[in-house]
Amino acid sequence: MTADLTAPLAAAPTPVCAVCGKPPEPDNRLKGDAHIRYCYDWRRRNDPNRPKCPTVDCGRPILVKSTGLCDRCYQRKQRGNDPAARPFHQRNEGSCKVEWCTNDASHLGWCKTCYDWSRSNGGADPAARRWRYARSIEDLLALIMTIEPAPETGCRVSTGVFWTNPGGYPITTIANDPRAQTVTRLVLAHTLGRPLKAAMQACHSCDNPPCVEPSHLWEGTAADNSRDRDAKGRGARGVRNGRARLDPAKVRDIRARYVPGNNQHESNIAALAAEFGIKPQAIRDVVHRRTWAHVE
Repeated sequence: MTADLTAPLAAAPTPVCAVCGKPPEPDNRLKGDAHIRYCYDWRRRNDPNRPKCPTVDCGRPILVKSTGLCDRCYQRKQRGNDPAARPFHQRNEGSCKVEWCTNDASHLGWCKTCYDWSRSNGGADPAARRWRYARSIEDLLALIMTIEPAPETGCRVSTGVFWTNPGGYPITTIANDPRAQTVTRLVLAHTLGRPLKAAMQACHSCDNPPCVEPSHLWEGTAADNSRDRDAKGRGARGVRNGRARLDPAKVRDIRARYVPGNNQHESNIAALAAEFGIKPQAIRDVVHRRTWAHVE
């Protein structure tokens, strides 16, 4: 009996990866006729039969046979460092190693939030960031009391303890309230035993925005805060104003040379304005003491 040469030949079976069962692709070929590249690398690092790196607390499989080390320990040794001293051996198992953080560990034993905080603060310990959504007002006050007051002023400066807004004031969140609130407002409300009204502000008697000392806070309106600022000489008045074009000597000169009149032809306001490079209305404000009133 002769074979039927016209029958189509049976297609050869397509090789697949022994780990994931996927066929090879042009950019992911089989290695060793058994595993695609990604699975090959994974199996190479997770093969339970491969001996472990002898570095203390490493536990990674040996990949560099000539030195008997894993790839990370080998690279560190090549740079002249002690493989046992590198930070990569922190196991990412369980929750974050920060005591009060309950997020899963993912980076060097920290959660991603604590790890990012450490990197943005020059490698500082995330345990010092002390910022969490589950904080109560009592926890907040207890945390503030752990800040050592400055010996000269008595201010409890919260820099490095809380996040700050663009104005330099510390902000945080309280349990069951996702809004970011200023710490000074929360502390003052607790001291007064009632919430502050929307139009009221938590003002500083020490004029130090990062200070969270309860005795340095008082309740006032924006106008009260401005009057307190002016009384202490902290306002941007006179030459402290970055847009000021005059100084006390020029103001006295303008007032001394001013010639009153019923119109612009009788008065010398236009001439003074052109000489000092300001508008005629600015000359009127100086003469009638609507501006530069503090200059005698």
